[in-house]
Amino acid sequence: MYRTVTDSSHLKKLLAVIALAIFIDSLDGSIVNIALPTIAEGFSVDMSTAAWVIMAYFLFLVGLIPLFGKIADHGRLQEIFCAGFVVFTIGSVACGLAPDLLMLVVSRAVQGVGASMIAVVAPLLVVRLMPKRHWGMGMGMAATAGAVALVFGPVLGGILTEYLSWHWCFFINVPVGIAAVVLGLRIIPKAERQPRIRFDLAGAVLIFTAMASLIYLLERGIPLGWMNPQVIFCGVVFAVSVVTFVVRELRTPDPILRIRVFRSVPFTFVVSSYFLISIVYAGFLYIIPFYMSIVLGMSPAVSGLVLLISSVITAVMGLPSGALSDKIGARWLVTGAGVVRVLFCLVMAVMMPESGLFWIILLMVLSGLTFGISGGPSSARIIEHAPEGEGGTGSVVMMLAQYSGMVVGVALYALVFNLTVPGAADIAVGLLEMEQFLPGFHMTGVFGAVASAVVVILSVVVKDKIAGINAEK
Repeated sequence: MYRTVTDSSHLKKLLAVIALAIFIDSLDGSIVNIALPTIAEGFSVDMSTAAWVIMAYFLFLVGLIPLFGKIADHGRLQEIFCAGFVVFTIGSVACGLAPDLLMLVVSRAVQGVGASMIAVVAPLLVVRLMPKRHWGMGMGMAATAGAVALVFGPVLGGILTEYLSWHWCFFINVPVGIAAVVLGLRIIPKAERQPRIRFDLAGAVLIFTAMASLIYLLERGIPLGWMNPQVIFCGVVFAVSVVTFVVRELRTPDPILRIRVFRSVPFTFVVSSYFLISIVYAGFLYIIPFYMSIVLGMSPAVSGLVLLISSVITAVMGLPSGALSDKIGARWLVTGAGVVRVLFCLVMAVMMPESGLFWIILLMVLSGLTFGISGGPSSARIIEHAPEGEGGTGSVVMMLAQYSGMVVGVALYALVFNLTVPGAADIAVGLLEMEQFLPGFHMTGVFGAVASAVVVILSVVVKDKIAGINAEK
């Protein structure tokens, strides 16, 4: 369908497009985090309700990845990329103009639809257009762009929120979206032939339903009570959707997601590791702005500047770690980063306001190191360990693991916080006292440390295929 791009100039342009796509997707997944306390106070809602501004975006992004991935992988990379930025830009304008929380959440969902289309194209540009010897570099570029955007987002969001308003966190996407469409039309080639697509719409509906019911279950379990009919119903819907999806995808001749790839134990382990990393990362970015606001009394702009420490370290470490993993393998890089991740989560579990800026700066340094070192190598491992001929499926699974981990991470951290702090789900964030907040914050650190320890174990047991890769080179 596509000819491999060998021209060095065109390859650089492709890398730029890949970086832009992942950067803007991840930026809008995090730019709102720092403004979330301001949004929550402005609309007089609690932390859990405000979290839907984040989760609505990721819910639609994740739920539609298999559908758009299927379309894009059948010779429609350019079309999906450009259409995604058009929808994303329209959603951004709607978010900026939203008069209330409901409209903001709905507009974020529209943004998520466009973001899903953009997200699936980026790794497929690597797999379908770049020579295999450059896959590691391509995935490393994507992972670095995403990691930097996730931490840089709160920096930009803090400045915009304090000196303009939170609405500008969305308006800034408009010129970027227009530029991205122009670049996509000029740089991404069209397929030489486009085979007919068989849509597994039932599979797409089932995976979206499973994700939506799981998020609602995690989010509303405490406020409504675990025996509430709504919560029980969502639990049943989730279980039935997952089972039905698995059975259907194993039987249909052209599934929306080839779940047979999970028969490979190494592939399953590296995907699970990547999923857990995303959970911890998203949970950290969700909860830390509240700590800086409630405990340290920082303004959004100052909080953003503190987060910039992590962003800079991630940017500096990202590309060198990706290049190093091509030479020595990713196994021990990902494992070492996992150990550092356990440490920074343990710092979260014990840090107190009496220590001033020391603990928060240490936290930023450790978080920047762990995500800078592991971003590229951990994502490249998924493509590396995908079964032969399933590179496209591997790239879709990678994005599904990353973004589903983010939306589940926000929900899980909110759940852990609410389980630790009785009644927190019913208290507007502006009324939450420091003494109430700290126990819940510390427990999210413990949760993150446990999840990160599992990542270390999964990373150690899966060996690299570095010998095979070097041989191909």
